[in-house]
Amino acid sequence: MLSFLKYRMEKFLFPLTGVAVRFGLRPNHITLFGFLIGLIAASLIALSRINEGIIVLILSAFMDVFDGAMARNEDITSDFGGFFDSVVDRYVDIAIFVSLGYYTSYWLLAIFALSGAMLVSYTRARAEKIIPKCDVGIAERGERIVLVILGLLTGYIWEILVLIAILAHVTAIHRVLYTYKKAGLG
Repeated sequence: MLSFLKYRMEKFLFPLTGVAVRFGLRPNHITLFGFLIGLIAASLIALSRINEGIIVLILSAFMDVFDGAMARNEDITSDFGGFFDSVVDRYVDIAIFVSLGYYTSYWLLAIFALSGAMLVSYTRARAEKIIPKCDVGIAERGERIVLVILGLLTGYIWEILVLIAILAHVTAIHRVLYTYKKAGLG
């Protein structure tokens, strides 16, 4: 859903990606930096330092957009880079949901939301072995991060975890049905 914003931001980030490349940075460097920042955000949330956690989580999300923008804007994409970015994103997702479970003690709910988040990614990866593109659904990573930030800002963490859990599992099921139809089976 927020994917359209991601690509608009790439044009906005074009001057910055060029500067980063001139300083010798590559998308995988940004991905790794975003990973470390994501782990710091999760640690801050787990330690009940919510305001700092939110700021650092926003920075981590920005790094996730910036690495892809850099790769595409500077024409330095690679299959490994896409793979590496996806794996790192999953690790950050795990860290964030574990930190939310720790901070709130809503462990079962955090696990249900996390499993949905993982299935959103997994169904896309597996579907794209069968069909060209499977980016349907309403709970991709960007939406989930925005919801987590909103939950932390408002204190409605239980409600946001419920919403993420439901939307993520609905998205995963939607992707299964979409792939079934696009593969000519339904």
